[in-house]
Amino acid sequence: MVLAPAYAHLLAAFASPLIPSIESSPGTRYRVEGTRIVAERPITRQTSETVTVSRTLLRETSGDYPLALLAALVLATPAWSLTRRGRVFAVTVSLLILTQFLSLLVNIEYTKLWPQKTAVGIVVSLDYSKAKMILFDWLYAFLEFMGRGFFALLLYFGAIARIWGRPEPGSMKGSVGRNEPCPCGSGLKAKRCCEGG
Repeated sequence: MVLAPAYAHLLAAFASPLIPSIESSPGTRYRVEGTRIVAERPITRQTSETVTVSRTLLRETSGDYPLALLAALVLATPAWSLTRRGRVFAVTVSLLILTQFLSLLVNIEYTKLWPQKTAVGIVVSLDYSKAKMILFDWLYAFLEFMGRGFFALLLYFGAIARIWGRPEPGSMKGSVGRNEPCPCGSGLKAKRCCEGG
């Protein structure tokens, strides 16, 4: 995917300002290496000059196909004008990026709770608790499962449910005859539906 490195930079740029509030070890950085987002967390200090840095993979964006899936579904939907497709695409892609950013934040917290093996022994995060580990383990599993295309499908079907069958804005030209189908989409004739007296 050509856009995967740019997408990795976008997610890392969203997450970087939040480092002081979500990371417990000062000096943590998020780096983008190709299509991978990696957290570099300092864990132990042997001396003031030497720091052991833990490198943890946060996200690999080369396998993210929900954006492509959503784009293909929205752009291939029949009977929608290009304007409607563009609006639906913009809204649903924005929501999909927000869900993937939420997944990245859960992944950051989840990887922060992992015990790290170092030369001194196993190091555990300061804010580790078994309940927190179980919670973020379940959140991570849920978002990984839902992030594999299901969020894209749910957003697409939600968009269809909201706007399918509604007339395009400005498409109503003139008045509706008594024997014409009602513009509300009920399938009844106008004289028996909304305009019937």
